[in-house]
Amino acid sequence: MRRGINPYAPPAYNGIGQANVPSGYRDISFDYVYNPALLTANLIRQDQLSIDNDADFCWRAIVINSFTGAFAVRFSDSDWYWLSSARLINTNIQGDPASPYPWFPEVIIPAGGSIGIDIQDLSAAENTIQMLFRGVKRYAI
Repeated sequence: MRRGINPYAPPAYNGIGQANVPSGYRDISFDYVYNPALLTANLIRQDQLSIDNDADFCWRAIVINSFTGAFAVRFSDSDWYWLSSARLINTNIQGDPASPYPWFPEVIIPAGGSIGIDIQDLSAAENTIQMLFRGVKRYAI
């Protein structure tokens, strides 16, 4: 029987520890926070979440901490390559800080790059949202 990787399990449960870090690098857990405020039926096209200049960011999961209404969102890497062909409705990205929604395979955003975000309110009311982009900062040692 061939053993596959479970994208919902932590890396350690799949037998992947620090060995998956490229030689000469060190991974440190890190979260980026995104807090958009959407007006009624508002659409924010090509917003950006800037990545710090000190290290690459390996994006592994997303957490929607809070929202006051329905919304749809899609993401891109630093080169504006969209990771989905359409916006995802927030109810399809369920996760909490204890069990975040996995982003598999991980997306590596270079130092000084950004995560592109297309987000639209679907609630017909003001909508305050908080999302966490969970992953690791990859430092050269």
